[in-house]
Amino acid sequence: MVKGLLAGVALALATLPGAVSAQEGAKFDCVTNDTSTTLKASIGAAMAGAGDDASRDALFKQLATISDGCVAKHGIADGQKSTYFDYSLARISREWLIGDIAKLNLSAAIVDKALDFGPKGANPDLTGEMNDDQIMAIVQAYIDSGVDIEKVDNAAWEKVGAYAAATSIYWNKRAQLPF
Repeated sequence: MVKGLLAGVALALATLPGAVSAQEGAKFDCVTNDTSTTLKASIGAAMAGAGDDASRDALFKQLATISDGCVAKHGIADGQKSTYFDYSLARISREWLIGDIAKLNLSAAIVDKALDFGPKGANPDLTGEMNDDQIMAIVQAYIDSGVDIEKVDNAAWEKVGAYAAATSIYWNKRAQLPF
């Protein structure tokens, strides 16, 4: 059954819409694929509060160079350059924070569900600060999943908040990209 399902998926991917999807995926994935693991980790840590403004600016300049290369490679319009950079920065930060939060025995999926993040989610704009209802939704979701929130330290909550902010930017910027 699984082999049949995989064969069906492979066949579907071989069609023209699948090829177009792959090209679109390449645009979305370019910066992430072209960024070293070390740079990704540095960006993720910076977005979680590590370093100072000068070190973050240096990281963003490195990422901008990679992003500009992907813009040129894939013919992304100049008007989308800033959105594409923000999407890429949020994606790298989000992916790093998922792993970092998991090391603290917390699941980022709980935040996704609590705030309705995802391809068909509400994806609230958290570019400002989270409101009390959003914070309480996350806290309650962790309680409901069995997390003893009294044992979660402030540094962990800050990473959860950074994850929520990065995820908000990720989904909202992705929706603004025309591919």
